[in-house]
Amino acid sequence: MIVREIQEGASGAALHFQEGGRWYLTLSDANYATHLRLARRSQERQHPVGVRFGEGQTVAELLRADNDVPTKLLEEGSDHGRVFFQGHDGVFRLQPDHPESNRIRGLLGEAIRRKGRVWFIAQKADLALLDVMPAGWAAASHASERRDGKDSSTAQEGKNGVSRHAAARHGD
Repeated sequence: MIVREIQEGASGAALHFQEGGRWYLTLSDANYATHLRLARRSQERQHPVGVRFGEGQTVAELLRADNDVPTKLLEEGSDHGRVFFQGHDGVFRLQPDHPESNRIRGLLGEAIRRKGRVWFIAQKADLALLDVMPAGWAAASHASERRDGKDSSTAQEGKNGVSRHAAARHGD
């Protein structure tokens, strides 16, 4: 998700996303300053951030997104996979129980065929990919699929962490 506007107030900050939705960073959160800095960077640079949703309309966590060109997707059985990127060390993994696994695999496959760059969000501890989106080459068609409801995503708030699509479903 890309932050469009930030409105700071006495109890925290309201984040408005380009994809729709208004979510709140609460001042009482121990990581408020870090999350607000990531939100500002997203707004200034127009780069996505990962969002973990909390209770109600709150943001539990903002996660930094990276971008790179995926070079190889190795399938290990029907559910497991490993992903290699051009400029990143380490082997990223696909979670077998991720609700958007098919979409992520498809997008990575297309990016590899095109040699195209993607934005991705990963858990740093185990390099599990949480979300992937095109970086320019198919962003417009990807966004229109979301608006037209052609996406078969089943991500839920708080489940498997990040779903930049959940806010768009909730509206402003």
